[in-house]
Amino acid sequence: MRFTVMIFLLFAQFFSAEDVASRSVLDGLLRLDLPVSFSRMSEYHLRIKYPGSRPPTEVYSNSNGAVSIAFNYTRNAILPSQIAEVHAMMSASFRRRYPYARWFRSVVIEKFGTRVFVMELMTPSVDTEIHNIIYGIPLKGRLLLVSFNVTAEEAERWLDTGKRAFDTIQFPGSVTRNLR
Repeated sequence: MRFTVMIFLLFAQFFSAEDVASRSVLDGLLRLDLPVSFSRMSEYHLRIKYPGSRPPTEVYSNSNGAVSIAFNYTRNAILPSQIAEVHAMMSASFRRRYPYARWFRSVVIEKFGTRVFVMELMTPSVDTEIHNIIYGIPLKGRLLLVSFNVTAEEAERWLDTGKRAFDTIQFPGSVTRNLR
């Protein structure tokens, strides 16, 4: 019986997983596995989804934009030793902006050979909720923000795929050399 359950779980995971392919983003600064069905968001759709004056540098999404992964290589200077301070400021900013958000985690961890922050939260939107996972990574003296967003309706299908994308992030060449 246990063997049958294990086989079922393996097949369920296989068939629920989206096909992914390794892609280079931000002019080769990093690589990660993204769903093959994702395409780079057009400037027009960027302005709609991110109406502020500073949209992310690059965004990839499914066809209707309900699921996306965004890369924002900010101009903010940062050293790895400052990541906890930046995390505290970003977390406080999100808590003020979304006082009714449900937080799953907000931590500083060791990953990619350096300290990074991770925030995972569910935020309200006009007609749904958005599950957000945000990584803050010090990269070559600047802050790189990588965020995965999925609507509550699409979360069951896409959330694991988004989490796996973070686990596949690679920095071409030497990790230590590229992150500092």
